[in-house]
Amino acid sequence: MSPNRPSVYNDAPSMYLRLQRLRFAPLASPLVIEKANTNDTSFGLPGNPKPDPAVAKTCQALQQKYGSKVALKRSQHCETVAAENWSMAAQLSPGCVFEPANKEDVAGGLAIVVKYKTKFAVRGGGHMPVPGASNIDDGVLFSMTNLNKMQLTQNQTVAQLDPGLRWLEVYNWISTFGLGVAGGRFAPVGVSGLLLGGGISFFGSRIGWASNQLANLEVVLANSTIVNANANENPDLFWALKGGSNNFGIVTRFDVKTFPLGQLYGGQSTYESRHLAAIMDAAASYSIVGGGSDDIDSAITPSIQVVPATGAINPLLIGYRVGSENKPAAFANFSRIPTLSTTNGIHETLASALGLTIATGDRNQRQLFMAIGTKAGPDSVRMTNETFWKTLKDMPKLANVQNLTLTMSPQLLSKHFLETARASGGDPMDFEPGNQGVLMNLIGSAWDHEEDDELVYKYSKYFLDTLVKKSKAKGLYYPVVYINDASLSEKPFKTFGKDGSSLKRLKQIRNRYDSQPVFQKLLPGGFKLD
Repeated sequence: MSPNRPSVYNDAPSMYLRLQRLRFAPLASPLVIEKANTNDTSFGLPGNPKPDPAVAKTCQALQQKYGSKVALKRSQHCETVAAENWSMAAQLSPGCVFEPANKEDVAGGLAIVVKYKTKFAVRGGGHMPVPGASNIDDGVLFSMTNLNKMQLTQNQTVAQLDPGLRWLEVYNWISTFGLGVAGGRFAPVGVSGLLLGGGISFFGSRIGWASNQLANLEVVLANSTIVNANANENPDLFWALKGGSNNFGIVTRFDVKTFPLGQLYGGQSTYESRHLAAIMDAAASYSIVGGGSDDIDSAITPSIQVVPATGAINPLLIGYRVGSENKPAAFANFSRIPTLSTTNGIHETLASALGLTIATGDRNQRQLFMAIGTKAGPDSVRMTNETFWKTLKDMPKLANVQNLTLTMSPQLLSKHFLETARASGGDPMDFEPGNQGVLMNLIGSAWDHEEDDELVYKYSKYFLDTLVKKSKAKGLYYPVVYINDASLSEKPFKTFGKDGSSLKRLKQIRNRYDSQPVFQKLLPGGFKLD
């Protein structure tokens, strides 16, 4: 950090000591927080739905046609598949599970669901923590696990990826060809959800959103026809699917552009809590124009993890740079900070690096994401961190939530990232690059028990609302939401395009391809256009 640069969090050491002494003890004058709307629960579900008599008929019809590809409610296999969502809060109880083996199965299964007007969900990797986004109570769950093929085409310039894949297995496969694709930063993330939500990768400053690297999508429409969507065929649908989530069809294949990828430097580092201020200062310096983010081959994800029950504070950094340069200049401010543990070094492949640093997730906790944008720069990093600590102090009851871990991460979408996204043919997000890009400020929560849902949700909403209020007052507000980091209390599509202009276009495209509309009414989970 430059000796003349003001500290992003000057009193972090003293704050840490105060937190350790307080252990989040009750305040003398506790803050009164508006009660969350529990009619629209912590995660957006309206409670247990009434059983739909059409579900049993639909499941019977599916089983009659597809046999062992269908598992009925209360069967061991149905229960096993239903529990495969990353977040326990998203592990619902479908009336049956349908596991198609190819695109024809998907089309035929969808026709049966539509015939009986039965609600359904579609799951690729199941990483999105929003309940109902990739599972359903008393409906049909399309589990895409058996659609898991990968192949290279067009002289290895395009990788054809099925929707049941997860990114780590894609990276392991494609690295054998000396190639890479833009995909998820974490091992459990699925191909389908990431790409349909835009997708932040480690290559964003060079290629934009991961979805900007799509060459084609194979899609089953509401009427069960199978079409391609690309720059020449159904180009409006192609644009909509690069961030429009599950509102247009069921994608049965993603054709993704490849690029040469060999060695890269980086890994995951953990730090002692006394280095918190230095980590956040380094993140702030990286985010500015003229900082490390100008190196378009580099990317970082800084985070602070807090365990309210113990007061433990764990600064983390995940960062990578393409190439064989050891300790590249882009990471200079981080390299000066002593680590508690690190996997930093030269890695032969991204797959080997992620295999060392990212756990696959045990799926034994409840999860919640919320996120909001602010203008990138040191002032935003400072403001976000101050807001995090203040809101934690305001809610001492969090210490009673069993095994709660809160993670705050100011994720940089650099000016290069957003400019490249626009230059790559565009997408529904269409975030304005501005002078320095955007910080997508994520608050993530993991905890054990359903009875704590409301309190955890209330804290996350309080953090976000406080950050929005402060950022507006300081002129740092940037009203955009990354859909894959959002909760259902947020409305990502209203933030897409200038003044929300993309939403109108998305609805027009939806009406063109799905006039009923099946993917609004019968597929109710996730983020809807209406």
